[in-house]
Amino acid sequence: MKVLLIYPPFQLGAGMGKVMCSPPLSLLSLAGAAEDHDVEVLDLNTDYSYGIDKLERRIQKYDMIGLTCMSNMYKMAINICKLAKQNDVQTILGGFHPTLDPHIIEDYNYFDYIVKGEGEFTFKELLDGKPKKEILGLSYRDNGKVHHNPERPFLQNLDDLPYPKKDLLDYSSYHYLWVPADVVEGSRGCPFSCNFCCVTKFYNRLYRAKSPMRVLRELYQVPQSQDLVFFVDDNFTLNYKRVLKICSLIQKSHLNSKLRFVCQTRVDDIAAHPDMVREMKKAGFICFFMGFESFKQSSLNTMQKSYSVDKIKSAINICKKNNIMVFGSFIIGNIGETYDDVLFNIKMMSKLGLDFMMTNPLTAFPNTPLFYEAREHGWIDKDFKWEEWNFGPMMKTPDLSIDDIKELLDLSYESFYKNPKWLLLDKIKGIKNLFSPDAGWLFKQLGSFFSNGISKFIMKI
Repeated sequence: MKVLLIYPPFQLGAGMGKVMCSPPLSLLSLAGAAEDHDVEVLDLNTDYSYGIDKLERRIQKYDMIGLTCMSNMYKMAINICKLAKQNDVQTILGGFHPTLDPHIIEDYNYFDYIVKGEGEFTFKELLDGKPKKEILGLSYRDNGKVHHNPERPFLQNLDDLPYPKKDLLDYSSYHYLWVPADVVEGSRGCPFSCNFCCVTKFYNRLYRAKSPMRVLRELYQVPQSQDLVFFVDDNFTLNYKRVLKICSLIQKSHLNSKLRFVCQTRVDDIAAHPDMVREMKKAGFICFFMGFESFKQSSLNTMQKSYSVDKIKSAINICKKNNIMVFGSFIIGNIGETYDDVLFNIKMMSKLGLDFMMTNPLTAFPNTPLFYEAREHGWIDKDFKWEEWNFGPMMKTPDLSIDDIKELLDLSYESFYKNPKWLLLDKIKGIKNLFSPDAGWLFKQLGSFFSNGISKFIMKI
């Protein structure tokens, strides 16, 4: 079959989109699973030349289009699939939103297939012509009737996954903090139970990891043009011994002479293993992305974060001692937090010396515990529809209106990034780092970082 896999556009400048643009790794993995077919990838977040007419002409050339869909992409996914069906092209939708709410196939006849959960082998079986009723993890239409097949069991050995087809993309637009970047997946899932998290629902709290050697092989796939790797694992540091093994392999292979690494991690992992952080620094890790969410202990308890504010402070100090940048993520509108509580959180971001931060409104994603709680208490507008959401605040809280949350989101960025203390500290750190082992790599990136990144970012705030 001739298939076009499309990464729908999301709202520019929202969430992580403020500071990074990542390759659609999930689509590249699907393409790797379907090597017997003619598969192409279109990322509408990097190619701005596509209006409706051009996209329609492109879609007409294929037997099927497939889209990955997060909740903030849902409206655009509907429109793209509608365009495909007007041209008799089959449509398939996968990713977080359709997995958490597969019944959307009953709401819109623009969707021929919904892939629930991990999609590589479901996608391959569908393209290979396996009878639809036998394909686990598939919802589909047949003669106007919708069928929901049983769930596909999670893959036990992630080393059995196909390698992503990275040759299908032009990497010139992909960056992390405006440094040319690629993404690599080392594990899937998270065993924790944060009440707002869609990852927990998607993977049913199951955590599985690729072997350290498989991770190394995927690092060798990173295009030569890219200088940084962002590990997309929800918790890269969950297995302490595995992290040490990966760091050892990176150093023995000398990959850290060319590449630097960023990963998502948890506060308690860093606080408990300062020796692991030292080894990660030696291997080329320069930044940790951590979901702090709040500096108020009662909020952390409500979210079921399973660690204390003191652990947050300890983790930040350990990173500072090892010259690893801290990128903190926070939620604006945690249940139980007042306007003044959020102002305190914003103040603490600067006081604790974070290098970067991002804030997002509290969002009750489909089928999460928070979604049912919000619906029960009337925090979500009764007329709210995901297909109309633009990634702004979608719910109020007992203490904050939607307008309050919008105001605090804007204030958080202005307060942090226009703070003279942050600007001065950044310059001092830059000078200090010129004398560190990372000096050559940092010097290479400084021009892009300031000319293409931070200066433009600050001007927008």
